[in-house]
Amino acid sequence: MEEGTNIFSIKDLENFSGIKAHTIRIWEKRYRILEPDRTESNIRTYSESELKKILNVAYLNRNGLKISKIAVLNEDELTQQVIDVSSKYDNLDKSFQPGKMLMSAIRFNEDLFKENLSNFTKSNGLEQAYPKYFYPLLEKARILWQTGSLSRAQEQFVRTTIRQIIILEDNLIKLPSKRHRSVFAMINTSDAFAENNFLFYKYVLKNRGHDVIFTGGILPASEVIEIHKIKSFDYLVVNASTFDFVERMSEYFINVSRSLMLKKIVFTDSAEEPVKKDDLIIIAKDPADFIKSVEKLK
Repeated sequence: MEEGTNIFSIKDLENFSGIKAHTIRIWEKRYRILEPDRTESNIRTYSESELKKILNVAYLNRNGLKISKIAVLNEDELTQQVIDVSSKYDNLDKSFQPGKMLMSAIRFNEDLFKENLSNFTKSNGLEQAYPKYFYPLLEKARILWQTGSLSRAQEQFVRTTIRQIIILEDNLIKLPSKRHRSVFAMINTSDAFAENNFLFYKYVLKNRGHDVIFTGGILPASEVIEIHKIKSFDYLVVNASTFDFVERMSEYFINVSRSLMLKKIVFTDSAEEPVKKDDLIIIAKDPADFIKSVEKLK
C-alpha cells in the first residue's frame, strides 16, 4: 500500500496516539523510534508511516509491553506483534469474523455494510451488539490501517458507519416521563479514536433513564469544572485510554471529583490501574466492562 502524502506535526501524533509530545521526543532521542524530517525553521514533521508506527508502539505499550522491548523490534516484527496482540478479538465468537465482515467496508459498499451491522442490532440490541461485534470490528479496522492493510479512507469509513448506527439507536430512545435517576457528565480529554466508544457509553446511560451531559469532541480536563458551574452532576465519565493517563491525569480528576462532591468517577478504556486506590474510582476497561460498572451504580 502506498503511503499518503499527508504531513503531520508532533502535536498531531500526540492527538492521535495519546502520547505526549515530550515523551515522543524522549523516545526519538533514546530509542530512535521515529526519525522526523525538519522544516527550514527546525520544526519536526512526520509522514503517515511514522504516524502509524507511533500508533503501533502506543498500542503495544497499552497492552503491557515495555517501551524498551518495543524499541528493538524491526518494522516487520512490530507489525506482527500488533497483529498477534489484536487477534484476541478474532476468537471471541467463532460465528463472527471481523476480517470477513470488513470486506463490504473495504469496497465502500455502504448499503451492504450497514445492513450487516443493522442485523446485529436487530438480533441482539445495541447493548449486546456493540461490545460483541462493533467494538472488535473497530479495533480490527484500526489495526489493519496501522499495519498497512487498510487505507485511511477505509478505516474512517468503518468508524463513520458504526457511529451513524449508534446515533440512530440513541435517537430512538424514549426518555422516561419520571425524573432522571442521576446526572452523568462525560469528557474525552485526548483520544479521537475513542469517539464511538464514548457515544456508546452515552447510549448505555441514556437507555437507563439517566440525564447525560455529552458535548462530543475533545475537551481540556479543566472543562469539568466549567460544566459543573452550569449544570451540576452526580457522576463523571472520563476517557482514560491514553497510555500515560494514570500517571498524568487520574489524580487531577480524583481531586476535582472530591471538590465537587461527586458520587463516583468512571475511567473508561483504561489498561492501567491507578497507583493509589481510591473509593471514588471505577475502572471500565472496555464497553462490556462499562455496562457492568453502570449496572452497579445506584
